[in-house]
Amino acid sequence: MPISSFFNREIIISLLVASFPVLCLAYGSGYNLPPILLLVAALSFCRQFNKVNYTTQVKWVLGSFSIYFLTYLASTLYYGGSFAEIDMPNRIVLVLPIFLLLLLYPPKVDFLTSGFIIGSIIACIVAMIHIYDFNTGRAFSDSLESIHPSLKGYMPIQSGNMAMTLGLISLTISIHFLGKKSWWKFIFTLIAAFLGIYASFLSGSRGGWIFLPVAIVYLAFSNRQLITKKIALVSILVLGTAIFSMDQNKEITSRLDAATYQVIQYQKGHDENSSLGVRFELWKSAIYTTEQHPIFGSGYQGREVLREKWAHDGLVNAQVIKEYLHSHSHNQFLEDLSVRGVIGLTALLAIFIIPLGIFITNHRIANSPQQKMINQCGAISVIMMIGYCLSQAMFRHNSGIIFYSLITVILLAPSISMREKQS
Repeated sequence: MPISSFFNREIIISLLVASFPVLCLAYGSGYNLPPILLLVAALSFCRQFNKVNYTTQVKWVLGSFSIYFLTYLASTLYYGGSFAEIDMPNRIVLVLPIFLLLLLYPPKVDFLTSGFIIGSIIACIVAMIHIYDFNTGRAFSDSLESIHPSLKGYMPIQSGNMAMTLGLISLTISIHFLGKKSWWKFIFTLIAAFLGIYASFLSGSRGGWIFLPVAIVYLAFSNRQLITKKIALVSILVLGTAIFSMDQNKEITSRLDAATYQVIQYQKGHDENSSLGVRFELWKSAIYTTEQHPIFGSGYQGREVLREKWAHDGLVNAQVIKEYLHSHSHNQFLEDLSVRGVIGLTALLAIFIIPLGIFITNHRIANSPQQKMINQCGAISVIMMIGYCLSQAMFRHNSGIIFYSLITVILLAPSISMREKQS
């Protein structure tokens, strides 16, 4: 490749985009640097944003992301909260200039897919180092920062979920190579997919595994024309081997056994201070709060006051509330519903449903395997994030909201651009 072509805009932007999945889990806060560089690049091109073709799909994305942020801002102003409350959701607005930049200069698909594959492999390498070299018990443990400053920023739940998404996107890419009968690429990306998913299992983040069957069913249905008896048999053997190897990991099996035990105990009225017991109590508190303030929610300060009230009335465990008074609800849907009401929940659903609808629509009318692959990757990312948000308030953490919003616009930009070219 000539040096002059290496420094053209498309190549540089594609490299920056590809660096995001690569660096996400490479070190503790690896998800921060690429978005900053992309934002700086986007702002330097902002005078060209009038050249963007503002199609209906582009307007829906811009509108839904902006409204989600505005619900936070409105709630903060209405309840007189601290402006620190809007620090986290402003990330979803800051990706919009990046989205417009990528519509002007869509990332090269080869660069993008390579980034996801490498990122998935790195996720597993890092996870195995954490487990077998640092003996942390769980990969991506937040206790790692005591070992080295570069390890600060890992969280087992957040990072484990990110690894799962990288793995499943790699699986989607492997199916694309299967369709093209590029056997070596298929095998290599399939291995990368397994490594990313395995990294999630090493993190012990059980909430990230809930929608794994949903994702597999979606991919099987979307690529049903590729599935033959031989491929199905090989897939079952590979899956069986993977499950067996995971079953040999004591940490994974102990986490699953602990989850089953905690649910049974909670149903009997015991062990409300367990990991799952705390979640159930916080969910109950969020539901009671929503019943009190269904439309606009209670705001963060009001939510804390009501939590203490529910504990005083014996509706939720008082010890749990005392310890987790300032915590989020460990469910993004209940979090938004209780703090910002139906308005907040609607805005949250919009940033899931609108991108997912675009990916599914563009996949249905796509006339090339590459288009189908990009849209399947986008759909998988959204589907999995919906699953993560059932047991974790992903967007109350810097890593979660950056990961979802940036991955979404990174995949939406080529999806929409390819549709325009096709038209």
